[in-house]
Amino acid sequence: MNITDEKSVNPIEEMTRIGQTVMDLNSWEFKESYRSTNLGKIIFDSALCRVSLIWGGWDYGGGNSMHIRYGRLHAESEKTTMIWNSEECYCWHDIDHPLNFLDGWRPADVLRRYSSHPVTDPFYEDEVRHKFNRRQPEWLAEMHLTIWQQYGMRFFELFDLRRNDLWQQYRLFLKEFYDLKGRRPGTNPPLDRVC
Repeated sequence: MNITDEKSVNPIEEMTRIGQTVMDLNSWEFKESYRSTNLGKIIFDSALCRVSLIWGGWDYGGGNSMHIRYGRLHAESEKTTMIWNSEECYCWHDIDHPLNFLDGWRPADVLRRYSSHPVTDPFYEDEVRHKFNRRQPEWLAEMHLTIWQQYGMRFFELFDLRRNDLWQQYRLFLKEFYDLKGRRPGTNPPLDRVC
């Protein structure tokens, strides 16, 4: 794809294609539940959680980009925070903390490793980055598919509203992580307030 083609991609169509062909969302029992043309966002729901593909735009140096976030079934489609149990909290999540939690890492160990993770590290190696040159959306989708294959339903169950016990353990993990790391003054809600 040349630069002109990259710039003219329809974000929703491209994310739909990536979701269906690269991530194989149908076989994971995700169905499209929300589509925003203004924000370049498409959301897929399963019985356990939500997956949001968010268009990041185009950059001359890197081509198109997107982000992938996970939410529990109550997560708002257009907002990153919501009121839950009378407090404002983040309802969309990336993969770093969930993976560390599911692996049983202690927050102190996570801080020493920072963002390194055995499942995602290979995607940052030069050979893989070169393979996906100017194709960040496909690269990211492949990374997430690898996570799903590695963890199976256990990954999605973390976000399941019916697994409140697991979610409360995850919240405690985040609280301890940010207690150790330190909190950013003025960040509201605090980063460990998740729902």
